[in-house]
Amino acid sequence: FFWHVLRNIRRHRLLALLNVLSIALGIAVYLAIQIANGSANRSFSAGVDLVAGKSHLEISGQIDETLWPQIARESGVRASTAVIDGVVTLPDFPGEYLKVLGIDLFTNEAFRTFQIENAGQKLDFSQWLATPGGIALSRELADKHSIVPGQKLRALVNSVMKEVVVLAVMEPGDSPAAAQPRFAVMDLGWAQELFGSQGRLSSIQILLDEPGRTPEMAAALKGRLPANLKVQPPRQRSFQMQQMLSAFQLNLTALSMVSLLVGVFLIYTTISASVTRRRTEIGILRSLGSTRLEVRALFLGEAAFYGLVGIVLGGLGGIWLAQFLVGAVAKTISSLYLLVSIDRLHFTLWEWFWAAFFGLATVLVGAWLPASEAARINPVSALSLGTRAEREMSRAYRWHWAGIGLLLLSVVASWGALAKGPAALGFVAAFLVLAGFALFAPGATVGFGQAMAGIFSGRLLVRLAAENLRRSVHRTGITVAALSVAVAMMTGLTIMIFSFRTSVNDWVQRGVVADLFIAPASNETIGSGAFILPETVSWLRSQPGVESVDTSRELAVTIGSENALLSVIEGAYHDNMQFVGGNAAAKMARVFAGETVAVSESFARRMRVRDGSRITLATPVGQRDFEVGGVYSDYTRDQGVIFMARPLFDRFWNDSRVQNLAVYLKPGVPWEPVA
Repeated sequence: FFWHVLRNIRRHRLLALLNVLSIALGIAVYLAIQIANGSANRSFSAGVDLVAGKSHLEISGQIDETLWPQIARESGVRASTAVIDGVVTLPDFPGEYLKVLGIDLFTNEAFRTFQIENAGQKLDFSQWLATPGGIALSRELADKHSIVPGQKLRALVNSVMKEVVVLAVMEPGDSPAAAQPRFAVMDLGWAQELFGSQGRLSSIQILLDEPGRTPEMAAALKGRLPANLKVQPPRQRSFQMQQMLSAFQLNLTALSMVSLLVGVFLIYTTISASVTRRRTEIGILRSLGSTRLEVRALFLGEAAFYGLVGIVLGGLGGIWLAQFLVGAVAKTISSLYLLVSIDRLHFTLWEWFWAAFFGLATVLVGAWLPASEAARINPVSALSLGTRAEREMSRAYRWHWAGIGLLLLSVVASWGALAKGPAALGFVAAFLVLAGFALFAPGATVGFGQAMAGIFSGRLLVRLAAENLRRSVHRTGITVAALSVAVAMMTGLTIMIFSFRTSVNDWVQRGVVADLFIAPASNETIGSGAFILPETVSWLRSQPGVESVDTSRELAVTIGSENALLSVIEGAYHDNMQFVGGNAAAKMARVFAGETVAVSESFARRMRVRDGSRITLATPVGQRDFEVGGVYSDYTRDQGVIFMARPLFDRFWNDSRVQNLAVYLKPGVPWEPVA
């Protein structure tokens, strides 16, 4: 059996190589995407572990520090500690940043998953507490930039240049979280001063007397805290962030599996051609007593050989490809969702297993039909190709019914996806559409061959070609199906990309109407996490050539049990938003008057709201209802946005910070002098 397989592969080396490479490419793309997605998730989880440590519960949000002693006195709380976390960029090392964690050394020890030491030496606590801006950073970052203890570093924080002093270089130890290269620790008080957060905390970490009562304790604490604060296990926060990324990662995974789908068609074609070439051999084997199971195993073994070699090559290629892909994935996630730094690849045996499973499943699914056909060959009719051709032509149109069935199932899956079903249903619907139309390929091939033979009946060569196309439908049908799937995917992606581009262009032309846009330079590195000084806004508004300055910022809010993005804008309406149902000026007048909020179409679909609906947001002063005054088109956020004017925001949030400026110049004023 083994030598039969190897002999056939040796006779058709080029075909075998193409099969192996196609399978390897599909597995490499799939595995690289999985490694990139997994590395992003693990990077974020490690960041959560750094902040939360060993805590059972976490209170997060903009917390008044006077709440900390109250939490510590709560019944059932064994220990608590306060944390400040933020991000600073390092102008002296372009592209570098630090995730700074401010902790209280006296209460944090029971929570920490890392040790603050300097090359194994105990930290000087008096120096730690007495040095403004004193930090401990990772060994990896220190070695990368030749940073030594005692060295001063410039840090850009919310458009203000400050200075930090390296007091210690931490060894990674056994903690995966502490191995993050852009991680730094400093004293809680100095961290508050560094980030301008005096009197505020990022989170309070809690250890419970009875960890098994975590849900009950979370509910009890939630009832005593402001509505805008979250009380949850740290792992739940990590899970929520990964859920937010799930749609993006699902898109990548679905696209990567298209390459595996192409392998199904290629393997089918190869094994089908092999069955046709070896019909005489199959007839002889069956005459000598070989069972149908043995004949089927012969061809499945040939496909499995391709698969096994392709799996090995694809696994190695996937790791190599992931090194190039992971940077693009991290940059996209940081730009659209949250700051993620993927400094090393993370992959598990399960990712290898699933890549190997899908790769082997691909070849076996592709080879099953032709292998089963070979097993059913009658020894007497093995030499009669005509019998097979007539049978395949008669069966070609039967596949239409299966195609119609799959298209009907795609309608059901599409309805489920639109009715707030799982996001994966959309991909299931797309696959069913592709498979459904592919099943029309055999009948279309026979029909086309018959039509061409009739039209060109007087031209011998064309007629022979048409007849051969029709009679070889068992091979040509699958080739047509594979080509149709490839063209369909290319057409679909082209239309999708063109639609995105057109939508973005429309948004740019309609929404981006200011003369100048100003944002913190550090946001090029860390996303939209930095703020602009109030003095900068005041100075710009005082310039003689400036007509007006609009401000904006974004922050996460809670609506029910879900997270949402709140966009706060101060200024005037510039006819730069397109509303569903029209009447934009009247709707925006109410929004800027503080009477209503506007929501994006994606938010309206996700939360099932429309004009006149009311949404309840958690604010620092409790739960508050807001009327939806309009639904507008936002082409840049798939999770949806709530749009609120600054006067309405200031009634409930004590936070005047801004992240972006839109500058409008007076007519005739060139922008260069203003810039």
